[in-house]
Amino acid sequence: MSITRRNLFQMTGGAAGLLTAPGPFLAFDQFFRPASAQAATINVIKTACGICSPNCGIEATVKDGALQLLKGIDGDNHGEGHLCGKGAAGGEFLLDSDRLKYPMKRTNPRKGFDEDPGWVRISWTEALDTIADRFRFYMEQNGRESLLFCTLPGHDFWSRFMNALGVVNRIDHIDVCFLTDNIIQRYTTGGKQWTNDFENSKYILLFGWDQVAKNKIVYANGIVKARANGAKVVRFAPTYTATSKMSTEYHNIRPGSDLAVALAMINVIISENLYDRDFVGQYTNFGQYESEIRTHFAQYTPQWASELSDVPAADIARIAREFATTRPAIAPAHKKTLCANYMNATQLVHAISILNILAGTIDRPGGRYFARGIPLAGADAIWPPPPYPQKLGRRVDGRNLLPLAEEVNQGMFSTLADGMLRRYPGMIKAAFWNNYTILGFPFPRHMEEAMRTVEFSVAMDVIPTDTTSMADIVLPSTTYLEGSGIVVRNYRATSPQAAARQPVSAPMFETRSIAFVALELGKRLTPDYFKKPDGAWLNPGELLDEQARRANLGENFAEFRAKGRVDRPAPFVPRTSFPTVGGSNKCQILVPQFAEKGAEPLPKWHPKRDQPSAEYPYYYLTFIPGIHKRNSTQNNAFLNEIMPTNAAIINPALAAKLGIIEGQMVRLRSRVGQLELPAHLSQTLRPDCVQVAHGFGHRSRLLTKAGLKGVRDGDLVPDASAEDFVAAANYGGSSCIMDAVVNIEPL
Repeated sequence: MSITRRNLFQMTGGAAGLLTAPGPFLAFDQFFRPASAQAATINVIKTACGICSPNCGIEATVKDGALQLLKGIDGDNHGEGHLCGKGAAGGEFLLDSDRLKYPMKRTNPRKGFDEDPGWVRISWTEALDTIADRFRFYMEQNGRESLLFCTLPGHDFWSRFMNALGVVNRIDHIDVCFLTDNIIQRYTTGGKQWTNDFENSKYILLFGWDQVAKNKIVYANGIVKARANGAKVVRFAPTYTATSKMSTEYHNIRPGSDLAVALAMINVIISENLYDRDFVGQYTNFGQYESEIRTHFAQYTPQWASELSDVPAADIARIAREFATTRPAIAPAHKKTLCANYMNATQLVHAISILNILAGTIDRPGGRYFARGIPLAGADAIWPPPPYPQKLGRRVDGRNLLPLAEEVNQGMFSTLADGMLRRYPGMIKAAFWNNYTILGFPFPRHMEEAMRTVEFSVAMDVIPTDTTSMADIVLPSTTYLEGSGIVVRNYRATSPQAAARQPVSAPMFETRSIAFVALELGKRLTPDYFKKPDGAWLNPGELLDEQARRANLGENFAEFRAKGRVDRPAPFVPRTSFPTVGGSNKCQILVPQFAEKGAEPLPKWHPKRDQPSAEYPYYYLTFIPGIHKRNSTQNNAFLNEIMPTNAAIINPALAAKLGIIEGQMVRLRSRVGQLELPAHLSQTLRPDCVQVAHGFGHRSRLLTKAGLKGVRDGDLVPDASAEDFVAAANYGGSSCIMDAVVNIEPL
């Protein structure tokens, strides 16, 4: 029975006289007032997503201070009014019940995923003082090389802090992502670009590229428009996905053999003189090295490539001719699938870059083009710092053996554990992990072992990941929905566009941003780098004001935020000069600087690292489901409900051969480890492969939705040493994140 004023008195035996008498019952009046006639306060806030790099525009509906809905914004260059499932579920990152809420310190000295850290709540002041004291101690006793920062460069203040410390060992995940293409594009076309003009292309060639299935809205929209405009889309991949379905033609290629097909296509285009003669003649170094180029690619015939790839030679030759003569044409490269899966990924992205150059569509409609952006002044330009200390010390990951990777200052997840355990054991004394979990590493068991050797670790994150469970100090991070920033469009950017990121909620609990941490640690450890000329401390809000003002987005950030977005329509004028390394101002097919640095000036055939054998007869494939972003969204309640775990995906023909039925537990075994998980039968992959989704197998017991669910796909993938990469001509530092073969055993 519900409680009303009337039945309350009946239950307590109240008399009529009590209705008019003052007394204790007046305390209940607050519970029996009629509903307020005042309408709820509803605000619509325009901001930008922060789940993946396109940062699609978001319209957030906030009712009485509580987030209700996220949807796309019409006119936004990237989302074009749409959000993917991850973006639409973003509110659950903000409201996750498992969120880290305040700083904590460890009381249990034993470290491991199965250990209770014995967390104790502490203040931000104690946390920051402790970190500063320990970092100072290790730098004084062991030098700057003893500090490890596992983090992207991040906010300008965070980069300034690391530079001010003279940090030698900053490590990030780019080698398991796009490091190889970043290196190749610097030398062949002038820089890594994310801009692909699919909608104006007439021929799109995809080597494993799978961004439709990954729900990358900005690219998926482009492919849809291209098909509607009559473009032909050809895809090579060992798996049939949503991208394959959107393609005109699909070839079920042997894993790791894409390079052979790309080399053979270059052979056909050059030997038959099908390349764009005007572009190649004016804007490339083909004429300077024509003899060497023709001789080099003559060995890579379609018949040769067919035997390695299972793609018919006639189809390879036909597709090469179509690609070269159906203009404009494009062959995109994005991240992991092309750029990091195998030991030969550097050569593959070099070959793909050459295909685009031969098609004559570098910075041309229908091709890869340079983003027309809005430059933002960095903190160092606005408030020039004192000279930074020289970064003296040893690279724990051995990246110094890969000079091209060293130039771009990215990586190396794939060699870090080897460096900490074998190359320089005990060198790393303190570590700062910023929103990274060890699931992103090849063979994470080695990384777990390496983390135990570090005397003092800090982890900053939104939720209690595996990495936080190994830390001594944990710092709670804000989400993108609680922060501000200026987002310049760089995926669909034929003319400049900038969007304002603004908070839809104040920072929850005691969460703080990495900019706050940088500033506070800077005050304690490198104060001279965080003061303005008048002696006042730098301020993140003032940085945004200056950036907005200098970019003519508004008098200050508040004015820009009120606009929400700034568009600067302008005609697209193709480049006639290309800022390649070396100063030639031309696209480079043969890269002479590579030879000077011990690398291959033209891409050569190299097989993938691990090949099937009698002991391990099946190719091992991993993938990132479109439902999730790598290993960071599995605890999101909405996304977890859709896909809570992973399975071993096996072709029904192979399953029948091995006596495996749907849902049966199987054991996958590679040369470094084994996994046990249920089988899922699907026609979507070749019968000589098995496939496992990445991002599952979180070991943290504090993750109530993702913890202890599924397996870590990386436990079957060997990690490597820098020497391994040098020996294999992996000069671009591809992490080989999928380069493994396995045995399959029914259980």
